Amino acid sequence: MTQNIIVLIIIVFAIIYSVYAVLKNIRKKDTSPCGDCNGCDVKKEILKNSKTPSKNPSTCGCATK
Repeated sequence: MTQNIIVLIIIVFAIIYSVYAVLKNIRKKDTSPCGDCNGCDVKKEILKNSKTPSKNPSTCGCATK
């Protein structure tokens, strides 16, 4: 009985997370290939050196990955 409850809780959390992830991707406003990635060193360097950040995906090194 306890195992069934634990499995149901895990399934419910998996469904909730899946719905959250789908909604997050649907509502995503940034259309660049980098998206919400903040780990790209090239993108960080471009944004640091640029006074006006560019939304052009060709200026970010992430487009080739």
